[in-house]
Amino acid sequence: MPAEERGAAPGAAILVVEDDRQLAHLLREQLTLAGHAPVLAGGLGEARRCLADGRFDLIVLDLNLPDGDGLDLAAEVRAEGNVPVLMLTARAAIDSRVAGLYAGANDYLTKPFSVAELLARVHVQLREAGARRLLSYGRLTLDRETRACSVGGRVEHLPEREFEVLRLLVQYRGRVFTKEDLERALYGPEVPDSNTIEVYVYNLRRRLKGLGLEDVIRTVRNRGYVVV
Repeated sequence: MPAEERGAAPGAAILVVEDDRQLAHLLREQLTLAGHAPVLAGGLGEARRCLADGRFDLIVLDLNLPDGDGLDLAAEVRAEGNVPVLMLTARAAIDSRVAGLYAGANDYLTKPFSVAELLARVHVQLREAGARRLLSYGRLTLDRETRACSVGGRVEHLPEREFEVLRLLVQYRGRVFTKEDLERALYGPEVPDSNTIEVYVYNLRRRLKGLGLEDVIRTVRNRGYVVV
């Protein structure tokens, strides 16, 4: 079960990519005792299959694997999304640490390490991932991963571009976005010649009203839209 809140929630799905069977089983045991749901993979190929089959909240990744370099997987994970990567390696040189971080690692732990330190770093990465994923405004919460907006127990899943409009307005609340600002953010240089932004704002207001919120998105005459 993915971590749902800003704190590191128990039950996080964690992929452990480690070819040392003794260490891998120790990590699985300790992560399970900490309330998480670890899945083991002994190499890059197995890890890629696990990632294709399910969603994970964190990847604990060894760099020295029998079928390749963990740096390759870290780069792939970063290109695909926001799953944090905690690297494990016997490489203690500073250049290896820097290479790992540039490849996509969020943190780096050099072997040998204590289980207590590993669990502490897992907790930090899950907490920070939750903070990056969720965006709050009063009673409204936006989930970047699922494109859901929720108020209390009520949830509305938004189309991609409607969600992006709402995310921008909430994330930069107080800033007035013109129609042209929002069009460039959504479409880049290929701006459509239509009233799509007005339609998105109308739909968002209707959806938010259905969740019990009104006047979230305000129109600033002759300028654009703002959330205050």
